[in-house]
Amino acid sequence: EVRYTLCSGCLSVIMALKAEEINLLVYRYLQESGHLHSAFTFAYESLVTQSEIAKMYADTMPPGALISIIQKGLMYLKVEENLDADISKCSTDPTCCIESSKELSILSATVLQGITKSKSIKYSKWYVKHDKNRNEDEDEEVEKAESRTIGKRKRIGICVAPNATQSIDFSKKHTSEMEGSAIPEIHSTESTSFPKIQSTGMTEEQAISSADVLILTGHEAEVFCCSWHPRDELLASGSGDSTVRLWNLPDDKTTANLKIKSPLPRVLECIAPMQQEKKSTSAGDDHDVTTLEWSVDGSLLATGCMDGIARLWSREGVLQHSLNAHSESIFSLRFDSAGKRLLTGSYDKCVSVWDVRTGKLQHKFEAHSAQVLDVDWKTGGYHGLDVFASCSTDRTIAVCALADREADTDPAAATTTPLQVLVGHADEVNAIRWDPSGGLLASCSDDHQVLIWQLGQSVPVHRFSNHTEEIYTIRWSPTGQTTNMPNAPLRLASASFDATVRLWDTDMGVCLHTLRNHTKKVYTIAFSPDGRLLASGSLGGQLNIWSVPNGKLLKTYNQGGADIFEVAWNANGTRLAATSTNAVTLIDVRVI
Repeated sequence: EVRYTLCSGCLSVIMALKAEEINLLVYRYLQESGHLHSAFTFAYESLVTQSEIAKMYADTMPPGALISIIQKGLMYLKVEENLDADISKCSTDPTCCIESSKELSILSATVLQGITKSKSIKYSKWYVKHDKNRNEDEDEEVEKAESRTIGKRKRIGICVAPNATQSIDFSKKHTSEMEGSAIPEIHSTESTSFPKIQSTGMTEEQAISSADVLILTGHEAEVFCCSWHPRDELLASGSGDSTVRLWNLPDDKTTANLKIKSPLPRVLECIAPMQQEKKSTSAGDDHDVTTLEWSVDGSLLATGCMDGIARLWSREGVLQHSLNAHSESIFSLRFDSAGKRLLTGSYDKCVSVWDVRTGKLQHKFEAHSAQVLDVDWKTGGYHGLDVFASCSTDRTIAVCALADREADTDPAAATTTPLQVLVGHADEVNAIRWDPSGGLLASCSDDHQVLIWQLGQSVPVHRFSNHTEEIYTIRWSPTGQTTNMPNAPLRLASASFDATVRLWDTDMGVCLHTLRNHTKKVYTIAFSPDGRLLASGSLGGQLNIWSVPNGKLLKTYNQGGADIFEVAWNANGTRLAATSTNAVTLIDVRVI
């Protein structure tokens, strides 16, 4: 939900724009245009016909509502354009009035520029990953122009062009289900009744009840990331509105209790007060929060931003240090197991190591020839040295070691020589993770493969090639011999743009389960603290909860089309948070 407040004299109007309302307008437009199968497909995915909005407005929405709203919007943009124009030009330029009377297309440069200029909510730079499947001949010039401007904004699909598009692919399973389903009766344009779409992919028992869901609103842009405090019911969420919000959610209160009195967050501004008045649009003035993480003991929260600055906050939300060593955006950061050091990986091709107590830069690694996408510490180090790995769009993984645990040089030492460079992927490496023991390193790539590595070996131990599209992220289960659950087997999960999640046995080198209930690209996965459950979120707002032992779908929830960027479990596994467009969804999972 996006809210705007307009005030003129004594008139104050609050405009609320909800995803469900837009979905309903689009659904009615598809019906009225005769696109019956498309209408059915859209209703099946968005669950719009089962929403409260549909029930409220089914008898009052006139035919052509979406077209009427768009026409009024175009009229407003034209008026706004004329108000901004130089009036004095009309007396000297005879073509001025002729140009302003030209036909105004909804996709014209004037309209798109007007939207970008006037809207308070930023165009999403986050979730539309560059689509490599587009026709290269058609888009060659577009790609060249974009690369000249910003390069390929890879991490979680950054795309700054306001005319960017995203391809929507349906999985084969979903397509076959739709083809085998009876299309409900579609009424004429004069009718205002809505057919009830029966889901073919879940049972009533699997659907998460709205009574167990709480929507935390307040952010004014996409909510990119979230992280639970390691001990308390404190949730941190980071957004494109340049803020982090700390939500205190007492464990003794159910979702129903929290709905009665919605919690108010503490707002952390990731922008210096002296910069808030600046109007510059340079990259250094973009303070979108792209990543965040709590330290192991929960005393510090680290945040990374598009401005290239990492910030350390106390549990109460007081800024402790601003870590400024990168020239481009930060998209990954990690505390070490002792909570004494912080890794930051940036688009400037560098990885920095920070002392979190002093806020000083200890070391800077320049081991990549392109943007750094992910970083991770190795548990236990290597021969007495602290070790971490980083991956990049240059298709390599660099394993680096800190030469001296107590090193404190000023200025910070810089090195371009890693301990080992792992080469095996044929495309950009999106994510890396060491297993809980630190013995295995998993990596995933746009080449559709998951590779398993061991330090000291130049070839991967396993090469998993079952996915058919790019693999965006991977996660190890919190199980295995070196964990608090030594009797539970270690598992690896991978999330792909082929709309599936896979569970792997890295001892045997086989895929145990392929989890199919998404219809769009899967961007985020997270194991529950006990390793029994796996949550996954995708474009289109689909959130699923799976059983890890047998791969069965346990619960599912659809956010009505709001794409999910990240999912995270609280410390005791009773709550699940999911970030999306302008909101955080909180799900009570104690019933599972």
